[in-house]
Parts: sequence; C-alpha cells; structure tokens
Amino acid sequence: MTSHLGPMQFRNRRRFLRLIPLLLPAALLVWHLLPQRRAGIEVAPAFHDLTLSEAQEAQVDIVPGDCCALALERGGMDARDAARLVVDVRPAYDLARIRSGQVLTLFFENGLLRNLVYPIDRDHFLEAARDAGGGFRGRVCAVPYHVRQETVRIRIESSLYEATKASGEMMELFEPLSRMFEYDVDFNRDIQPGDTVAAVLEKKYLDGKLAAYGDILAAELNNGGKSIRVVRFAAPDGAMGYYHPDGRSTRRMFLRCPLPFVRVTSRYGMRRHPVLGYSRRHNGTDFGAPYGTPVRATASGVVTGRGRDGGRGNYVSIRHANGFVSHYYHLQRFASGLRQGMRVEQGQVIATVGSTGLSTGPHLHYGLVKNGRYVNSLKLQSPSVAPLPNEKLAEFQAYCAEIFAPISPVRPAPALSADRVKGGSFALPARSFRDPR
Repeated sequence: MTSHLGPMQFRNRRRFLRLIPLLLPAALLVWHLLPQRRAGIEVAPAFHDLTLSEAQEAQVDIVPGDCCALALERGGMDARDAARLVVDVRPAYDLARIRSGQVLTLFFENGLLRNLVYPIDRDHFLEAARDAGGGFRGRVCAVPYHVRQETVRIRIESSLYEATKASGEMMELFEPLSRMFEYDVDFNRDIQPGDTVAAVLEKKYLDGKLAAYGDILAAELNNGGKSIRVVRFAAPDGAMGYYHPDGRSTRRMFLRCPLPFVRVTSRYGMRRHPVLGYSRRHNGTDFGAPYGTPVRATASGVVTGRGRDGGRGNYVSIRHANGFVSHYYHLQRFASGLRQGMRVEQGQVIATVGSTGLSTGPHLHYGLVKNGRYVNSLKLQSPSVAPLPNEKLAEFQAYCAEIFAPISPVRPAPALSADRVKGGSFALPARSFRDPR
C-alpha cells in the first residue's frame, strides 16, 4: 500500500530523522548511568598491553577548569567514545576528579583508543583499556617504581633551601628534610656556612630516572660542630615517628613554624609598622611566603575564631592545652570545612598564606599567647612529647647503629623492589608522573 504524506507530515518526519543521530548518544549515556549497568561491571584481571611500536601515543595536559571528556577530545578521541570511557571506568576511578597540571596519556590503534593512563597520585595510576564489546574497563595500579636506599649529602653555605637546589636533588626533598630538624634548629638563624646534612633515604626511580622520594630513614645535621641525629622508627603502638638516638621524640608540643619553610620578615617586639608608619609592639612573628602556601596548626587544639577582622584580615585562632592560644593573620583562604569549635591536629593545614588586612605583601603573622600574654614563639622552649619506652631502647639503638652506618662509609645501595609490575609489559610514560604540587 502506497503512503501519501502531506507537506506538513513530510517536514515533521524529516525533522525526526535528523534528531536520531543526536538522540542515540544521549540514550547510550543514560543506559550506562543506570545503577544496574554500573553494578555489573567487573575490572579485568589483566589488560592487553600495547607497546609503542603497536600504538600511536598522545599526551594531553590537563588545564584549569578542564573536564576529562574535553581533554580526551583534544587528544583525538571521538566525543561519543570519550563520554562512554568516563562512564565505564567510574567504578574504578571517577575521572571527574582530574587535576590541572597532570597529563593523560592515550594509546591509539587504527584510529581508536585502546589504552589510557592517568596518574592519580605519586604512587597510583588509572589504566583503562577497550574491551571486546567496544566499551572500556579500568583499574587502579601501583606505579612500578624501582626503589633504592641511598645516602644524600648536602653542604650548606647560606640556607638549606639554596643548598638543596644546588645539590642536584629534587626540591621536594627540602621540606621533609627541614621538618626533621625544625624543633632542634632555627634554619633562619642557626645555620652557618659549612654546615652539612647527610640522610639515608629511599629514592623511587621510573624508567631509570629519579621520580620521587620515599621515607627518610635517618639524617644527621652537623651545625657549628654540633651533631644532631634523627631516626625514623615505629613506636610501641605501631605509629612511625622520628627520634633522637637516646629515644627522645623529635616531636614537641608546638611546631617551631606554621609554614613548611622559614623566612622571617619581621620579629617579635617593637618595630615601625610598614603600613601605619609609627612604632608599636609587634606581638608575633611574620613569615614571608608565596600566596597559597599551606599554613599548619602548630599544636593540636580547638578553633576559637575564624573570619575576617580589620587589620588582621582573614584570621584563625586556636586554643591549646596549658593556657596557650595561637593566632594566624592575613590569610588568603581557609581550609575546606574549617569552622569554629572544630578540633584540629598538630601539622593540619588550616589555611593558606595571603595578604588580607593591613599587609604590604603575602606573609603570615603568627602570634602565640600563654595565659593571656603574648610570648615570642621563636624562643619558646617547647617540651618533647612521647619518648620511646625503656623496653624499646635496646632494639632502637641497635637499629640506629645499623642505619647510620652508610653516612660515614659509603656502600652500594640495595634494591628494595622489582622494576616492573608482575605479568605486564606496559611502558609507563614517565612525564605523566611529574610532581603534581
């Protein structure tokens, strides 16, 4: 039977036919988002590992404000395929959490994406692969570092920061190394030309190149002829901490500084105010640092103030034990979820450095009050906490003798792990695992 369509019916039918290519991707996306579909996905025990000779590699930089689907399209994926990949691998890892500064590495075969690598953090990455049905499966894997125990020696002429930079080591070593000695040495005042630092630590290699540092197992600072040794060791409860060879913990009630590195720009006491122009008492210490530098709580306590107030700008106040209160002024941003009445732990990031209030540039004003009176935080004799119990001392001191042996006589560094993931030949792109900070 012949069907006769009027002009209006013909136009409506033509419009509907044009909509089909647009409706199919949407229907496919909804189908993938259904709970029963998501729950049924199983991560494959092993993926087909492409070598570079079999695949075309593309690397895509994640930029601020990026979403994964757009980044995948920039790398050469079809928009429909990119949307499907994001949905399919969500049970393993949600690619909505991608961070700017990271890199997506894509491997194509015959124009179609076969494998994807995304570095989640320093030690883990997402691998995705196309399955036989045209969909994708994902799994989170450990980065197959080759870890070696090595000894690092740094000679200081002006500051530990500059010495670390000149040593050829990665700059990420500076912060943990300085924090090991922050209770015992004021790196802003006490360091002298010719002082040295030696450390026994773990180095993580990827494709033969240094990619990251593991734990610092022991370190020795020679400061003006005085030797200060610190060792990483497990307390009786299993928690790892740093101790001096006599069993004293390096941890004190207060951190010496709320910033990860120290550059004092204005000390406690009388000074000429840089904005107001007249002399007045400076009830705290100013530490210079770039915008966005993390600010740490110097001791555990309860947040008693959080907000903005005139010359202080954005500020946080924390009440501690034994009548102490700490103040942090001129902040840029508060840590997510920080609120009045909340308990924070020593070393917890509470905000970032800014220049709000009466300020001439990015810095942190840190004030410390004891029993209602301001004190000079740089001269505070903060008591040590949680020493090792006597029954652990013999074991600890035997370990000290062993771990410090490489600092004097140099010996070959033993390998601690295998080069590759068992059962795989997948070549990880080292550029993808660059420092995210």
